[in-house]
Amino acid sequence: MAVSPEAHAAPDLAGRLEEVVHVIQEFAALRFDARATVGRAGDIVDAVAAGVNSLGEELEATYREIEDRIAERTAELAIATRELRRRALHDDLTGLANRAAFWERFAHGLNGAGPRGSDVAVLFLDVDDFKTVNDTLGHAAGDQLLVEMARRLTDELRAGDVAARVGGDEFLVLLDEIPTAEAALAVAHRVHDRLRAPYDLGPHRRTTTTSIGVAVGSDALTTPDAIVAAADAAMYDAKRSGRGTCVLYSRERHGEPMFVDGGASRPPLPA
Repeated sequence: MAVSPEAHAAPDLAGRLEEVVHVIQEFAALRFDARATVGRAGDIVDAVAAGVNSLGEELEATYREIEDRIAERTAELAIATRELRRRALHDDLTGLANRAAFWERFAHGLNGAGPRGSDVAVLFLDVDDFKTVNDTLGHAAGDQLLVEMARRLTDELRAGDVAARVGGDEFLVLLDEIPTAEAALAVAHRVHDRLRAPYDLGPHRRTTTTSIGVAVGSDALTTPDAIVAAADAAMYDAKRSGRGTCVLYSRERHGEPMFVDGGASRPPLPA
């Protein structure tokens, strides 16, 4: 019995349509290298296959563009996140650590101090006559002075130490693995001498001093708050003793350190 050409065409047509559907499914699964066969017949199925292939190329181009944009935005977000973290943990003017970063690092350093057989120490620095610089030379000169002081301060510290600006003209330094109170005091004197060198503030040359209090972690001073308060008390003593000096905290001389609401309890400092 003879078979008509239409009978042969029907199964072929079904197979071609099935291939087109398979290619569309591949595109839905983001496999854009799939292509439908375009025959020589030039019929409606070939036209659909060609259209599906063209759509696949457009989808692939669009998908790659979206991937590139996502990669760009992800990189921008990472940069923005790092900048936000930097700003959250650093002083905008000097680039030093801020109070939050200092306390975070201090708590970590203090927890690890005991087993190493060494202590942590804190220097509390206050610039003498800083208000005079602002009043006579302007706030821009005052900012320039603080920036240069921060740079000099950083230059005098070791890799494991941390310097922070915690107030207008107040700085804290965390000395990690400092062996003795005398060693901490020696660092304070070295820092003081470096900061005492003249500063060029625009057309003006100015010399200023700092009052520095020093406190070392001990059985009596076991928390960051207590050690900073002790250093603050010693610094205030340096201010009252004529400024431009370094004073080591002692309980007999300065009494029990008091820390209230995130700041050492003390009378207002001289300018």
